[in-house]
Amino acid sequence: MPDETLRQRFEMVAQSAREPVVRRYLEEACRCFSADAYNGAVVMAWNAVAYYIRQVVETISVALFRHNYTILHGQNPPDEMRTINDNLFIHTCRRMGILQDVIDRLGRLRDRRNDCAHPSGIFVLPDETVELVESVRQVVSCQVADERLTEIGILQEFARKASEQEGAAVAQWVEEGLCSQLAHNLLTIFSRNNDVENISGIIGLWHGLWGRLDDISRQRLWNRIIEEIARDVLEGNEAALRTPEELVRLIVWPQPDDTHPSRDRVGQLFVEWLEGLAQSGSFREPDMALARGLRQHMPAPLRDRLQVALQEMTRRYAE
Repeated sequence: MPDETLRQRFEMVAQSAREPVVRRYLEEACRCFSADAYNGAVVMAWNAVAYYIRQVVETISVALFRHNYTILHGQNPPDEMRTINDNLFIHTCRRMGILQDVIDRLGRLRDRRNDCAHPSGIFVLPDETVELVESVRQVVSCQVADERLTEIGILQEFARKASEQEGAAVAQWVEEGLCSQLAHNLLTIFSRNNDVENISGIIGLWHGLWGRLDDISRQRLWNRIIEEIARDVLEGNEAALRTPEELVRLIVWPQPDDTHPSRDRVGQLFVEWLEGLAQSGSFREPDMALARGLRQHMPAPLRDRLQVALQEMTRRYAE
């Protein structure tokens, strides 16, 4: 039987686990330890860690993990997460920006687990077993809901490739202090990077971040939308990279009855642009669809002007 003090130290680690399945793994490890099956205790403790990091990935974004795995290892990952080698899995987690403060603690236990899970002839002692388990306490005592993404560059890279749904899904997991900077960076990519053909992931992540920003941060972004994008797009600047339709998709529109000067400034630019198209007859069918869609976002005065412009387009289109 192991020393009682050692057993209590082991139990304290098991009791610190906040995720139910992780705790069950550690309780089983503790039973192995109490039965002098120290190698078994090491293997079960590692299983607790492996389960936790996979649960984090599955909860936050499998798409983000697959993106990073492909770039890091030069091939697509297996469909079944459980079959991925632990070492490859951990390196991918590090690149995608999760568990950054604990990953470096995992190496010793992982190596010992490899020894203990195979007929290596290595047998760990009680003291080392407890030390190994205590070394990952900061991991096993975590809760998935508290994990956050911390690599802005990786998130921007992912947004260029992701679908809108995939981009939106990761937004809630971004570290709080990074949200404003990431939103500004995404707006820069949207407006200035001509190598980004599919903006769906950028828009999804942008929309997901918008609700997490304070009023001051949102206003700064509105100012950039007006000065850097809307004027170029709607005043015929040939250097503008985005279409009016893409700009409408990007904007997180307030309720039409809300008082919102920035929304009204953008709306004014859109209405004047559409009125000009209607009067000149140079509109396209997509412009008519855009006008119809914009009506739901505009306050009553601008909505009425849109309706008049749309009626003129309809009249001319029928001729």
